[in-house]
Order: sequence, then C-alpha cells, then structure tokens
Amino acid sequence: MKASLIQLKIEAEEPREELVERVFRMIDDCRGSDLVVLPELWHVGVLNYRTIWDFAEEKEGPLMCRLSDKARELGAFIHCGSFVHKEGERLFNTSLLFDRKGTDVAEYRKIHLFSCYGHEADVFTHGTQPTVVGTELGRLGLAICYDIRFPELFRMMTLGMGAEIFVVPAAWPYPRSEAFKILNKVRAMENSAYLLSCNLVGPYKHLTMVGESGIIDPWGEMVTEAIQEEGGVGGEISADTVRRTRREFPVFDDVRLIGSVF
Repeated sequence: MKASLIQLKIEAEEPREELVERVFRMIDDCRGSDLVVLPELWHVGVLNYRTIWDFAEEKEGPLMCRLSDKARELGAFIHCGSFVHKEGERLFNTSLLFDRKGTDVAEYRKIHLFSCYGHEADVFTHGTQPTVVGTELGRLGLAICYDIRFPELFRMMTLGMGAEIFVVPAAWPYPRSEAFKILNKVRAMENSAYLLSCNLVGPYKHLTMVGESGIIDPWGEMVTEAIQEEGGVGGEISADTVRRTRREFPVFDDVRLIGSVF
C-alpha cells in the first residue's frame, strides 16, 4: 500500500482560504496513493490561541465534509492531520480518518496536550481514549505530535489494541529536531510497527518547524528520504511486514510488568 505524507509550509500572510485551496491541490497530487496524511492543525495557518475559536468547527463541519468528499473522489484513505474540533463549549485537537468511501472510520482526540510553552493545554480539552481502527491497510493507531513522548500510549495501542501502523501528524519545532527523529524511530522499533510522521516545515510565527516527515519501518529504519521543504513524501507500508517481523522477532513474548503499567 502506498502512503503519501503532505509536509506543509505555512505562509504568514497567506489567507486561510488560499491555504486550504493549496492543500487540496497537494492532496490531488497524491492521486494513486492508498493513504494521504496531513499535518497537525494545518488549517489554522499561523497559530494564535487567542483566535482559535475562529477556526473551530464541529465534526460534520465544512472542512471535514470537504475532506470526506475528496477521499471518496480519490478512492483513498485521508487522515485529516488534526483540526480544531468544537463540541459544545469545549475544543479538542482531533484527528479524523476517512476511508475510500469518505466515511469517517476513526476519531482521535489528542490526549497529551503540550503545557511546557504556549497554551495548548489551556485552550483544548484532553482526550481520554486511545484509538486503533481496523482497515484494509492494517490496524491503524492514531496519535498527535507531543503524544510520541509518551511510550505507554503506543504500548497500549499495540499490546492492548493490536496496532500495526501508527499515524502521527505533528507541528514540531526546532530546537528539538533530534528528539523528534529519535522518538518517532523508537516508537516504531519498540512496538515492531510502521510509523507515519507528517510534520509542518519552515518558519511558523516565532518558531521554525523541523519537517522530517517520513515513514519508519518496524525495525526503526527510515523507508523514505527526508525533504527540507514543502512537498509530498511517499513510500510503501505493509501490515504483512509488521506481522512477519513480530513472528520472526517475538519480543512481546518477553514483556514483563505490563500489569503495573496499565
């Protein structure tokens, strides 16, 4: 199965409507892929938490409906990255996965909200449930950006829920670029799973996003070459490879202390 990751550069002065149109053209360029993945909160442009409600929409809002239509048009799975999800008086940083018919088959609300700098944890409500969904591509486990610092989430998705392929949209900046690369590789390797990491790239408000979007195999090796600019990053994924790896190197047979973690 072919996966395409859209590594996006946000232009400070670009109107949101133009940004959205540009992204949909990039999705069209991924025609022929089985899975297309977008970055975290790409649709808000240069993020400003004081105006975050201006970008909020419900699950059936116009942007998500348009992505649903695009998935059906391309006959591909589309992972929305994440969007500002409004539910009553609360906001969630939410990912949706649309199947080839445009049906949203999985929803994940970001559990680990970044509180070290910035205001994500002040604005959004924490999600509470991990998400793994069975698809023709394999069992997909969903996470968002900062989640990769928390291995217990990925272990739970793997041992408790059978995840084979992790999909992780991100908005990850310098100077923590090495951490980003290492954490993505380790989460894949320690769980004998593929990991698809889709990040923003370039200047972003007062930050610079590291890019480094790519596909990592169950041994922690990069399947794709990193690019340092905006563009698509594509490669093959295979749930059969995951299953074969786990049979040939049955590391999970030696897991101990799992009860004390969960």
